[in-house]
Amino acid sequence: MKEQPDLHTYLNDLKKNHPRHMITFPNEVSRDFISTAVALELENLGLYPTLWFEKIQGFNQSLVANLFASNDLLAYSIGVQPGEFNEVLGNCLDKLIPAKVVSNGPVHDVVWIGEEVDLYKLPIPQHFRDDAGQYITAGMVAARDPENGVGNLAYARLQIKDKRRMGVSLHSRQHLWDYQRRAALAGKDLPVAVIIGAHPAVMIAAAAKMGMQDDEYDLAGALLKQPLTLCKGLTVDVNVPSNAEIVIEGVIKANEQETEGPFGEYTGYMTGRSTNNVMEVTAITLRHDAIFVDIIPGNSSEHLTLGRASKEAWIFKRMQEALPFFRQFYYPSSGTHFHCYIQIEKTSDGQAKQAAQLLIGLDHYVKLAIVVDKDIDPTNESMVMWAVATRMQADRDASIISGLMCNQLDPSSQGGIGAKMILDATRPIDATARRVELPAESVIEAAKLLSSVGFNR
Repeated sequence: MKEQPDLHTYLNDLKKNHPRHMITFPNEVSRDFISTAVALELENLGLYPTLWFEKIQGFNQSLVANLFASNDLLAYSIGVQPGEFNEVLGNCLDKLIPAKVVSNGPVHDVVWIGEEVDLYKLPIPQHFRDDAGQYITAGMVAARDPENGVGNLAYARLQIKDKRRMGVSLHSRQHLWDYQRRAALAGKDLPVAVIIGAHPAVMIAAAAKMGMQDDEYDLAGALLKQPLTLCKGLTVDVNVPSNAEIVIEGVIKANEQETEGPFGEYTGYMTGRSTNNVMEVTAITLRHDAIFVDIIPGNSSEHLTLGRASKEAWIFKRMQEALPFFRQFYYPSSGTHFHCYIQIEKTSDGQAKQAAQLLIGLDHYVKLAIVVDKDIDPTNESMVMWAVATRMQADRDASIISGLMCNQLDPSSQGGIGAKMILDATRPIDATARRVELPAESVIEAAKLLSSVGFNR
């Protein structure tokens, strides 16, 4: 088997071959707030690079953030073009490659057990002023089904309480939440391992929503085109990537709860909504050159892009299967996870509403679906709004469906119930108005002319 890429090889390749996608900060910076502040300031400038802070004051580890700040970075991390990501990930979900267990790996270069365990040795930042404290935002929690042993990898919100305890929120109510629920009913703690830092393919897999019998490690293998190598935890019966950066082992307590939060969530609002679980740490292992990975929280581009990546791939595949006129869609960061722009190649009136209704049925987070024609780029929000302005009449083309399930973190919802709006911004089949156009050769010549004076797309 060829040598498996890890976070280090990925970052070095990005730095060498795609330098415009990375900014390295060689000078020492403080632990708290800086990664978030820098990433959000760059977003205000329309820039979305990966950030590598080489020196964190008082710590031995460097810190990397914004690994998934753009669709370009998301696609590059698995070696595909941005327009290919949904199709490739969708195919990988159907062609898993089982992981391989090895005896050891770099993740066990340094081991802290017993009195040596201290979460405060890691550069875990506070991100927003009103957060309850320091938070691990890129923590992938590995666990096993307490009844059949099937593995699972998922993100959870992790608040540092003291050097050996963390608050845990499993508010997504997915597999990990169900594992903990069933373990607690049996009066048992749930053994877990929190992985901080791995090849981006592993991080993308951890965000996937898969069947109860499927293991996200096997999706990571499919994305890497080779089995992901794992090794056993030192104090828990849980497997972890052998070349991960940092692993925190421990148990989520069976019948112990403690207030967790508030925290700045993807809606852009502070929320204290939490399952209030508690994790007791039994060991910390790490590479000798470990990199601490931070996902920028709040409604940052990174948080939103990674959070919806696997969902988009799954929905894209379902839309393609059901609607021959569907072409693509785009979830704009301006709408957090709640807006989607859908592009169709319209052959009959009524298709726009059909496409929007199907998408809303597949993704209960969406509360606004705008459908546009094939001449409108859904990733260009200005073009989408132009289509709304010139191709839609509210009394004819707007539909509102009330009383549907929505995301409970939406601060405007009432008990998880909300309304959905569909805007048909497509032209009627018999429309005669024509868009202004330039000759193709003039567009090419203009691009060359601008390039000659230093303006490049």
